[in-house]
Amino acid sequence: MRDHKDDDLDELEDPNWEPSPEDFLFEEIDEEEQKQKDDNRKKWVKGISIVVAAMLVFQIAGVFFSTFSIDAIRFLQTSYRLSQLEEVKEYKQAVVTVQGERSRGTGFSISDDGLIVTNHHVIEGQNKIMVGFHQGELFEGEVISSYPEIDIAFLRVSGKDLPYLPLSENAGLKNENIYVIGNPLSWTQIANEGEILENEDLTIISAPIYRGNSGSPVINMEGEVVAVVFAKRRTTAYGGKSVGLAVPIEIVLRHMPNGDYSR
Repeated sequence: MRDHKDDDLDELEDPNWEPSPEDFLFEEIDEEEQKQKDDNRKKWVKGISIVVAAMLVFQIAGVFFSTFSIDAIRFLQTSYRLSQLEEVKEYKQAVVTVQGERSRGTGFSISDDGLIVTNHHVIEGQNKIMVGFHQGELFEGEVISSYPEIDIAFLRVSGKDLPYLPLSENAGLKNENIYVIGNPLSWTQIANEGEILENEDLTIISAPIYRGNSGSPVINMEGEVVAVVFAKRRTTAYGGKSVGLAVPIEIVLRHMPNGDYSR
């Protein structure tokens, strides 16, 4: 009796033998299944990618809205308007960025040979301090003196003929209009306006203050510095709004390095 296996061998040995369509059936089914699996895998990867992308969009949106809040957008608009004024353009020349290894704040020049005022907490614990002017000049700052009890520090940079702001002999008056110029959040040279709300042991101002404004000059309409910003505080006394806190200029003057000021 002839075995079916022998029939298969005869077919392979026959040079005229050709496979029938049925011989490819399982291979075609396997290819179709693989294609379906590949399509499903692609859809799954695409779905995961969409979910991840959506999560990233929401995360970025959260950061955007936390940084670019309505108040922040308003103060940027105000800064743009004020920065068109010639006097504000001039004041900006003397306002500097004070950058440490782990901190960034504001300061301002008060003499043409490089005496800088900022906050103590801006330079505290920093081994190297860089001071950048509006036009791009960059200097290494040396701490001359620092007073943590009033949060004021004086730096020296090696410069000549530098722009500077004059200091008022007296603190500003209540309801007096003022400018504040500083480096809040991730921006630099932002100008804002407000008024002096109180002026006793502290100068309290209505101008918006953000992280990075520490060391900003409070400038009166005569172009003189009447206080130095060091913090902000939310209080019920002014409708629950945040107010800026500043060191009155009279206190700063009492701690000035001897004879080291261009008036």
